[in-house]
Amino acid sequence: MDKNVIIGFPYEGQLKYMDILPYKPYLKETLTLSLERCMKSVDAGRGSIFLVDSNRNELVLGVAKASSGIDLENVRTPLGERVAGKVALERKPFLVKNIDEEIRFPLEPRYDDYNSKSFVSVPLEFSGDLIGVVNVTDKTKGEVFDGEDLDTVLSICKYLGITIYSLRRFLEKQRKINEKLSNEVDTLRKEIKSSKKYSSLGKIVGGLVHEINNPLDGAIRYVNLAFDSVDEDSVASSYLHEAKEGLGRIAKIVRSLLDFSWSLSPQARKIDVNQTIEESLFMFNHYFVFSNIEVRKFFTYGLPKIPDLRLKIALNNIIKNACEEMKDKGVLSIYTALNNGAIEIKIKDTGRGIPRQVQDKIFEPFFTTKSMGEGSGLGLAITYEIITRYKGNIYIDSTQGEGTTFNIRLPL
Repeated sequence: MDKNVIIGFPYEGQLKYMDILPYKPYLKETLTLSLERCMKSVDAGRGSIFLVDSNRNELVLGVAKASSGIDLENVRTPLGERVAGKVALERKPFLVKNIDEEIRFPLEPRYDDYNSKSFVSVPLEFSGDLIGVVNVTDKTKGEVFDGEDLDTVLSICKYLGITIYSLRRFLEKQRKINEKLSNEVDTLRKEIKSSKKYSSLGKIVGGLVHEINNPLDGAIRYVNLAFDSVDEDSVASSYLHEAKEGLGRIAKIVRSLLDFSWSLSPQARKIDVNQTIEESLFMFNHYFVFSNIEVRKFFTYGLPKIPDLRLKIALNNIIKNACEEMKDKGVLSIYTALNNGAIEIKIKDTGRGIPRQVQDKIFEPFFTTKSMGEGSGLGLAITYEIITRYKGNIYIDSTQGEGTTFNIRLPL
């Protein structure tokens, strides 16, 4: 037999063939083809290939020929037991000319229905690692296996070990790639699902603001003029007050939509995260004084600058929410850090906390826990959109009665 041939294929060609095998079923086909070629080479009527299950210290039957009725999933042999187990444990080939006369295997079945009671059992190895065991039995003409047969099986097993090792390594690589792709697809699906909540809003914002703003300004002016034409204590005056209050709420929503529209337009300049936080805090100084809120800053200085994608608007919305949650007294703590290629920002308040049942809704447009007229429900939706444009992440940790922490991660 040509020593450069693996089960009928040139060695280099076989490895090239293995490199393009995409699915696990090819392992079974490879084992079957290998066993058939091995049996044919030594005129064996039966054969089997066991593979090592290192986790259970056992051999598992991978494929068998001329052994009908065997459940391939359940045939296992502990290392050290029976012929295959002893071959695996001792890591050396066995050539048995007559099993009935072999004292090494007293408990082995006697194979009365076989043409020959001779067999060859050879370990499958690669680079010092045990892969499995190949068995061939039942010489078709009733003859016994000899040294030449053993050399033939050893030669085939040498290359079969390389083949199985290469295939297993390839399949493991494919498994990891498929797992990674599956995770990426799941992430992409979640991002697409999430982005659908905001994409339609982003498309209509520009036109909506302009369409509403002009008639809204006119309506507010005419209501103010109408106050001069009615008595202050009249029913008409009370109606005008209701109308003015309603128009004011609409104007507030339009301003929020305008903020959202601005957040979609990135600026060319770079910003310092710590300085941007300082600017946001300065805007809320009156809140801090009025509500007796202590501000604590834990900054990491020297952070890389990042593009201006309206981060200040996102911070303003979070700080405003925190102030509203601490109306009487509280502590606002802000942390910055550089961690694993990203800037991390934490904004922690000691307010009332957010109920668990609504925590997964707070970034949805128009969702608010505030009373009618107190909030548009767009502030945190705008914040989420801005952080997403940085390809970043934002999530909250909140416990009722203890406070809320907004966690932001902005990859560089």
